[in-house]
Amino acid sequence: MAGSFEDFNGGVADTDALTYTLGSNQVNVIRHLQAGRALLVGTSGGEFVVSSSENAPLSPTNAVVKRQATYGSANIQPVNVANVTLFVQRAKRKLRELVFDFDTDSYQAPDLTILAEHITEGLIKEIAFQQEPDNIVWCVLSDGKLVGMTYRREESVIAWHEHIIGGHSGNCTVTVADFGNIATGTTLKFTKSDGTTVTFTSEAAGGSAPADTVLGFRPNSNNNTTADNIFTRINAHPDFTVANPSAAIVTIEETNPTPTGFLSCITSDSTRLATTDQTHALVESIAAVPGDAGEDAIYMVVQRTVNLATKRYVELFSAFDFGSKAEDAFFVDSGLTYSGAAATSISGLGHLEGEVVAILANGATHPNKTVASGAITLDFAATKVHIGLNFNSTLQTMRVEAGGTEGTAQGKTKRIHEVVVRFFRTIGAKVGSSETELDRIPFRSSADLMDQNLAMFTGDKTIEFRGDFDTDGFIVVQQDQPLPLTVVGIYPRLITYDQ
Repeated sequence: MAGSFEDFNGGVADTDALTYTLGSNQVNVIRHLQAGRALLVGTSGGEFVVSSSENAPLSPTNAVVKRQATYGSANIQPVNVANVTLFVQRAKRKLRELVFDFDTDSYQAPDLTILAEHITEGLIKEIAFQQEPDNIVWCVLSDGKLVGMTYRREESVIAWHEHIIGGHSGNCTVTVADFGNIATGTTLKFTKSDGTTVTFTSEAAGGSAPADTVLGFRPNSNNNTTADNIFTRINAHPDFTVANPSAAIVTIEETNPTPTGFLSCITSDSTRLATTDQTHALVESIAAVPGDAGEDAIYMVVQRTVNLATKRYVELFSAFDFGSKAEDAFFVDSGLTYSGAAATSISGLGHLEGEVVAILANGATHPNKTVASGAITLDFAATKVHIGLNFNSTLQTMRVEAGGTEGTAQGKTKRIHEVVVRFFRTIGAKVGSSETELDRIPFRSSADLMDQNLAMFTGDKTIEFRGDFDTDGFIVVQQDQPLPLTVVGIYPRLITYDQ
């Protein structure tokens, strides 16, 4: 019956339900149905189109089903972009577009991850489509990473990007088992968030103090006592703060962590001294809500470890088009904004208790602070303050192709000596040959007042480049402050050596 959406009684009338067995050499479960030029049916073994035999409304008597592809679909709801359906392939590694091709009079499903196959190694578990201000397909991976694909098919633009969300998930722990067989010389090597390492070494078992009073520990009596000994030794080191062991588990944190790194530990005996590491904050879900104010609203659920406890927050993406004032630029994660009378004490930050936060005060960067009792104290009074977890934005070019007198520059030694970077509404950036070799680009001159924030810069910056002689010629641009950065173009000046 027309209008009875829950009536699925079969029959031959146009208002009856359609029951059809797909003609295929496999019996596959249907994963999704999508409306397009025809009804698109995605199954675990292939993609089908259901249409009528005479371009009439679909009914039980005129349905025609044709298979279009045999890639198979994952159990993930696809998204429609204009006249294209984007779906995740069965193995969850590839995102494909199902689009009608007039040359073959059938649907094609090209692979959209072919230019960046590594980016979905964590396996896609959910996708959402943001239409405004730019076409972006957001993908949540099973390993908690967030990746996006800027998609403008009419302009042949398919560009993937990875987003590591601020904060961390999990704790760095050491679990003691079979203490009596921990060999002398067993090591616990901690890599701090800044990349430096500290190694603690097991000495001969016993109740006496270790010979190395800084980096030595002794197994003794039982697993719990040995964990206490490890706790005592690591906690005495100025770089670490250790929670009192829970049974035989020692939980370690850095005393002064960097905002964007993680603490990890490598053990030389994973059976008797098992370890876990901190990792990036985990994105668990994402949703796009169409908006009428020029931008779609993007919400996501993020899991973090805050003050040694697992927390989940529902977070909203900040506006992409925030205007032309630096004080309105919001580039922190899990952040809040204070706006009001000039103040130095900012409260309401209990969700970031114990975390090192980045701060933008009146459009200028402020030294990082650690949240205590849900508040921070600024070094100077400010009327508009953005406070949250810091993150790094990193751009790395492909290998430079400058050509040479004997053909391509690929594989040839080259040296970049100068780089021109074209910016749009930017303050603060670094440039270099790798993420460990970066120079800060000056945006403030002697003519700028030191007690006022900078206006956003649009134009070219010429940077002397400390590049070495190599065959790659990578250029890295990075923003590690809570400030806006938009790179329009990168123009290197280099010499290619043909011999």
